[in-house]
Amino acid sequence: MADWIPYETSDTPSLEVSVDVDFADDDTFRKAHPNLLTITASSFATDSDGQPTDASAQALFSLEQQLEAVCDEHDAAAVCTVSGAASYKIYVYAAGAEAAAALRDRVTGLQIPIDIQSQRDDAWATYERYVLRGEELEEARDNDQIAQMDEAGEDLTQEFDVVFDCEIPEGKEDAAQRALRNAGFDTEEESYDGMIEASRSMRVTPENLKAARRQIASAITPLGGSYEGWGIDPDADEAQYEDDED
Repeated sequence: MADWIPYETSDTPSLEVSVDVDFADDDTFRKAHPNLLTITASSFATDSDGQPTDASAQALFSLEQQLEAVCDEHDAAAVCTVSGAASYKIYVYAAGAEAAAALRDRVTGLQIPIDIQSQRDDAWATYERYVLRGEELEEARDNDQIAQMDEAGEDLTQEFDVVFDCEIPEGKEDAAQRALRNAGFDTEEESYDGMIEASRSMRVTPENLKAARRQIASAITPLGGSYEGWGIDPDADEAQYEDDED
């Protein structure tokens, strides 16, 4: 399953990037798909930030749908989109050159002009320009999840029971639970498939999440453990809802 992460660059003007980070370390796929296709849409209506208007976004969505069908048929994958400065680029890596020809033949009926360029990129240099790793990736994930909570109407000024997923080597579960509790997290007594859930009641902000990640890493990295992500405890939300109803 694709893992697309959106973020905004610090360029002037800023660019809105969405990149599938699943390909970051997939050497097998990358070696088998050395052909880069750059699809550029332009001359569409934009807002004051140079981003597509709602009407333009519909046309771009149609382009992406047609592109997805071509990729499925010709052993190719879209890995990144870059939007800004009245331009929308989609980067695709393909096994062979036929995908570019298929795109030119199949992408039709659009109300915006597009340009398709094809070149070899064995090192996936264009993808590497935009992909995120390490702390940059985690911060982008945090910002995306916070934005989704905000769009869903969650009150981000309140505290939530945040659950952090931790992967722990077999035989180290008890030690990891102790270390996490000593770091100020609550843990369940049982672990599942090498995963431990560490929870904490906190406001969901980028700063708080970054601090929690660092504390988790300090607790479990010496044991060979790793941080795997976070979410909101749905049971805690339900309990809060029932309390409010009472």
